[in-house]
Amino acid sequence: MTQSISVSQQCDCRNSLEEMSESAGDKSSVSTLPPADRGKAAWLFLAGCFLIEGLIWGLPFSYGVFQKYYSEHEPFSRNPRGIAAVGTATTGLLYFLSPVAVLALQRWPTYRRHMTLAGLALITISLLIASFSTQVTELVMTQGALYGIGGAFVYSPFIFYLDEWFIERKGLAFGILWAGTGISGTIIPVVISWGLDTYGFRATLRAWAVVMFVAILPLIYLTKPRLPVPVKGTVKPLHLSFFRNTTFWIFQAGNALEGLGYFMPSIYLPTYASFIGLTSRDSTLVVSVLNCASVVGTILIGSLTDHLHITTVLLISALGSTIAAFVLWGFAMTKAMLYVFALAYGIFAGGYAATWTGCVVEVQRTSRDAETGVVIGMMAATRGVGAVTSGPLSEKLLSLRPWKGPVVGAYGTKYGILFLFTGSTALLGALGAIQRIRLWHTNDEDVESIGVIRRAHTKMCDD
Repeated sequence: MTQSISVSQQCDCRNSLEEMSESAGDKSSVSTLPPADRGKAAWLFLAGCFLIEGLIWGLPFSYGVFQKYYSEHEPFSRNPRGIAAVGTATTGLLYFLSPVAVLALQRWPTYRRHMTLAGLALITISLLIASFSTQVTELVMTQGALYGIGGAFVYSPFIFYLDEWFIERKGLAFGILWAGTGISGTIIPVVISWGLDTYGFRATLRAWAVVMFVAILPLIYLTKPRLPVPVKGTVKPLHLSFFRNTTFWIFQAGNALEGLGYFMPSIYLPTYASFIGLTSRDSTLVVSVLNCASVVGTILIGSLTDHLHITTVLLISALGSTIAAFVLWGFAMTKAMLYVFALAYGIFAGGYAATWTGCVVEVQRTSRDAETGVVIGMMAATRGVGAVTSGPLSEKLLSLRPWKGPVVGAYGTKYGILFLFTGSTALLGALGAIQRIRLWHTNDEDVESIGVIRRAHTKMCDD
């Protein structure tokens, strides 16, 4: 699919790297740069990012375990109101602070490593202080807000580094990165549940603070940027012209609509499993299957963006998710069918975020100065709307009960409206396919291949 880059583009890329190296005070760095997309250094970097991703997002994805514990044990059970807000604050800030952090890091690139270390300190402090909490509001401020801020600080710089280390295989790399969340969503809740039941929340939070610090600190050293760090005091211009790009807003619209329904199966699968008569063990396992399948989905969908046009990948993800919600979940009245749904939805819907790298490529076709990290940060914030609103929105939907009585499959139950909403929003996630129609009206000479765009994108390194 990819084509060879032109001689002029090769010169542009080489000159940009030379200029950047000179500005960083290392004129020999061009010849000593580790290769992108391959080699030990690139894959070690990606492995480090994978682990950091899993550790940062593991706690928010385990909050259901904390919520159950806090609601049933002193001192929070006496006044449990607001316990759900702890998880909402963490997840919301992790998503919504992403564009703020990446814009700051684009403006002042010298401080990317400093932000990561500051974020690690905030995470550690937040969990330690939370272990002394006696009121729900204290948990919201510490385990919720402070952890969310620290997590965003740790996480955001690696989006820029990954853009340096992987160019032609960017989709695969980001897919592997985001697969860390699926792995952590499977393992960490089990560990946290054991800790809470055995030692209580105070000891568990303190132990997890130590685990986070000890595990992430050496990983920060391992996940170094590929390109020379700009000299201290370097201020880069903010490139936001893509805000006027229709392509960007088409992709954002589909991303926002898909996010509204994406989180609902993970919220209601345990209760739905109990509703159809499954054991508590099956209720837990079906969520684990969903998370494990999302690992496969992010890697698979991410890899597809490196080889297929983004609109094709969006259609694959959206149609697969839609069929899973309408058919598999809507008719899941047995354990086997529910597991099949979790597997299918995890693969097709769980991999949707991995389409963002393909969206970036398409945006950069007409907005060449758009940086990968900034565009992805904006899309993450939009998806965060769904993460924050899915809980109250789903409660409102369940209260509607538009129909009752004998209806095909499980649509006659109170969950029928959730099947329809999840499937409909999944289908709207393919809204970006409109971009293919727009391209049909574009002169073929103006449409460059994905390979050319990704290689030419390295010229932005001199900014």
